[in-house]
Amino acid sequence: NPPRLVNLAAMSLLRDEALAICSLEYLPMELYPPLFMAAFSLRRSESLMAMVQAWPFGRLPLGRLMKRPHQETLEAVLDGLDILLAQEVHPR
Repeated sequence: NPPRLVNLAAMSLLRDEALAICSLEYLPMELYPPLFMAAFSLRRSESLMAMVQAWPFGRLPLGRLMKRPHQETLEAVLDGLDILLAQEVHPR
């Protein structure tokens, strides 16, 4: 199966991690899950931390990530959660 266009776009955006992080506030909600999975697959720790802090949904799908554990990327997700919980004003 060829990759979906949205997955190719996510991987392309993540080539420049700083641009990906700056773009988060402008992305439609529908792009967060594929971008999150691409960041996890590509092991983009900084992007993962930023995405967790800006996550627009009530749930963060960490269950699927446990099937492909990688300590550094899981730590980035947890660090993002720690930062989010430490903030007094929670985003979205």
